[in-house]
Amino acid sequence: MNNQYRLLAFLSCISLLITSCGKKDAELAAPAPVIAGLESEYYVVVKENIVLVPAVENSVDSLVWVVNGQRVANALQYTFQAPADPGNYSLILRAYNAGNIVQKVVQITTGRYLNWQTSANKILVIEASSKFANKTDLKWEILSAPSERYRLADTTNSKKALFTTVDRGTYKLKISSGDLIDTLLITVKQSDKILSPFIAKVFDYLPAPGQFVNELPKYNAGDTYETMMGKVNKELVGGDANTITLGGWGGYVVVGFDHTIVNVPGLRDFRIHGNAFGANANPRPNAPFGGSCEPGVVMVAYDKNKNGKPDEDEWYEIKGSGNFSAESEPWYAAAVTAKNDVRTFRTYEMTYNRPATETPDATPPTGISISNYIRWTDNQGQQGYKVKNTFHAQSYYPAWVKDEKIIYKGIRLARNGIEESGQGSYYVLYAFKYGYTDNYPNPHDNSGIDIDWAIDKNGNKVVLPGIDFVKVYNGVDQENGWLGESSTEISRGEDLHLLGTKIETIK
Repeated sequence: MNNQYRLLAFLSCISLLITSCGKKDAELAAPAPVIAGLESEYYVVVKENIVLVPAVENSVDSLVWVVNGQRVANALQYTFQAPADPGNYSLILRAYNAGNIVQKVVQITTGRYLNWQTSANKILVIEASSKFANKTDLKWEILSAPSERYRLADTTNSKKALFTTVDRGTYKLKISSGDLIDTLLITVKQSDKILSPFIAKVFDYLPAPGQFVNELPKYNAGDTYETMMGKVNKELVGGDANTITLGGWGGYVVVGFDHTIVNVPGLRDFRIHGNAFGANANPRPNAPFGGSCEPGVVMVAYDKNKNGKPDEDEWYEIKGSGNFSAESEPWYAAAVTAKNDVRTFRTYEMTYNRPATETPDATPPTGISISNYIRWTDNQGQQGYKVKNTFHAQSYYPAWVKDEKIIYKGIRLARNGIEESGQGSYYVLYAFKYGYTDNYPNPHDNSGIDIDWAIDKNGNKVVLPGIDFVKVYNGVDQENGWLGESSTEISRGEDLHLLGTKIETIK
């Protein structure tokens, strides 16, 4: 019997040993915990808290929360309480089970919201607090926004930033320099007035001599600059605008809106209508788009000093596709073959002289009334005469101008008009790729202008928050046979964002 008891005891020990080893092997084989449900970075307002509840997969023996090296909790849920002063915190959650330690690192930044208020479609100048006074590496960024139709500009190492948006709501911003951080809260309300998406005012108008001058709009004997400005305002202000002419090269108009047109990233922001259209019977095979495309160069400005009018030092150039060279235009080779002057002049000047006579020539060529009509000179050593055709009998020189000559300055684009019939009967004025008015039909996407195409006087890209004013001037100096001179015409101007028109920019 004693031997039997000894055998049973031995077998029991073996059984316990096997069971114990099995449990240990099972513990060693447990999968590692997986921590989810936590962001890598949080922003918390001072004196407020954030409750962190991670999702932990697989078995866990214990959890430990560590903030800046100090153990603060060992439960699944942890509430971080932000101190009274802004700062940066490294938070680590560690999960343990048999043979495994897994951790998730989270950065928490605390800061004070500096409260700002503004209205939609208005530029807000935001200043960094005094604690950044000696810092030169400031960084501004948007943390959250109710809409993507906003712009934060002047954010590179600047103690001031410019903010504007189309949509009301609460926008959270962050300004930082190393470990120094402030968070800002901007509350945007709707404007107190109903904003118009269209031109609200004309500030200046001076067409260059051309066949539609004194007709669009109509000049009447005795009209002055002031009365003509009244007529141009009547034609251009509002949604039911009518066409006016800018005449020949250099002729211009300056308009404004009753709000800031927001420079929304990735989208075109506004357009100025013209009367461009495509050719119906261009004999050139596989021709690029063209017809009556008379591009107006675009300048933009925002009311930096808030005096309600555009000042000369506030203008920026919209860099259209041909502002520096036309070599990338799809019609360039054909224009060279046609012996067009395809040069681009960045600092061009042209002087037009009052015509000596309005009496037609005795035996003029077909379609021409006066061959040597308006004498012109430019700053490239060139000179000549603008002709008067038989289709328009009125004076082409702006009749309300008392000066004997008018000087215009700006960019002169390559000549885009080509006679395609070989008989002088079919002129096609080809479109530049983008960046101009009266260059594509109004419904076409390429009639839209992206404010992000703006450059300064040195050709450097600028980031504008938005614009309040637009200047358009005729960019092409070219006579096109019986068609007459290239003359930019414009009509309605519109804020695409207020109209809800979404056109992506050129990539």
